[in-house]
Amino acid sequence: MKTIGILGSAREGGNTEILLDVALDEAGKDGGTASKIALRDMDIAPCDGCMGCAPTGECIIRDDMQEVYQGILEADAIIWASPVYYWSMSGLTKIALDRTFALNFPELRQSGKIGGLILVAGIRGCVSAAEPFHMYFNYNHMFPAEFAWGYAAEKGEIRSDKTAMNMAREMARQMRALFKADLKYPKEFNRPLHRLVHERYNR
Repeated sequence: MKTIGILGSAREGGNTEILLDVALDEAGKDGGTASKIALRDMDIAPCDGCMGCAPTGECIIRDDMQEVYQGILEADAIIWASPVYYWSMSGLTKIALDRTFALNFPELRQSGKIGGLILVAGIRGCVSAAEPFHMYFNYNHMFPAEFAWGYAAEKGEIRSDKTAMNMAREMARQMRALFKADLKYPKEFNRPLHRLVHERYNR
């Protein structure tokens, strides 16, 4: 299994990155490989909603998101990791997530990939922050593992949350099991339902 971790934390070596590193270490076992992209080190512009990607699947904005696209497309499994800001994902994460819209054309190019999610909050908000990711995995026809979460405020504090540390590890192990199950979406449903219905019934 080839796994990529997409880190949406601006804090180097912070709690979110600690959990992601635990998950990636586990994901890379049994002959697998795992790598990490830290969005804080990249220059990625927000999606401008131009729909220029729809005809070709290529985003017209040329920036560091091209590296993220390559990593996602080459991966069998993708772990998104974000701190929780105001009951949602970080801004770095949202910008990159929005830009993956280009991967929905000409078909859902993340279909069949295994999805993972790590969230770290100060005191609350992990469940609400997880909701858009669950919809994202569903829309893209991915197979998500259960998500891992933890609560920490000071840098490095998450290491004392043994439940969170073990959840990150077990989530990655679950992702390996899903990968080995060789799950597939039927080719007939290689695009979102609303596009399928439009093409089939509203011509």
